[in-house]
Amino acid sequence: MTDKDALLSYYERRTCSAQWMEFNRAFAAELSAGLPPEDIRQLFRRIGERIALALPVERCDTVEQLRDCFNARWEAIDWGFATLQEQADHLRIVHACSPLAMAFGPDTEDWASGFFEGAYQTWFAAQGTPPALRVQAEAAPTDGSPQVMLRLGRFQR
Repeated sequence: MTDKDALLSYYERRTCSAQWMEFNRAFAAELSAGLPPEDIRQLFRRIGERIALALPVERCDTVEQLRDCFNARWEAIDWGFATLQEQADHLRIVHACSPLAMAFGPDTEDWASGFFEGAYQTWFAAQGTPPALRVQAEAAPTDGSPQVMLRLGRFQR
């Protein structure tokens, strides 16, 4: 294990309060045992929407301002940070250091990323983003890094 890996591992362990760790893991196990993954994803999407409504972002004129507004909200609740990267046909959102992976366990990324879909979709909608553009999570990084990869773009329904 490299120093960087050790630091990331330590950080991940600290992102979820010890008093909630076992509760969250048991909660995730019960959700996974009782509901299909897509239903859990939709539940987490709705939770993300509620959080974004509770933590609104101001109107922004640039991608950089928007990133800064997102990060101010995430920093206020110790939920990591985002980078925004403009691509030819979409906006890439990379959310790093979220406590969700540690809180719910490594087998929950597929449905826990719904939280970020809901939060970012709500914030982009408040900015006046056309309804045809949606936020969708991509596959989790294979290097084990604590990141959620998302895209704002057009997707087939």
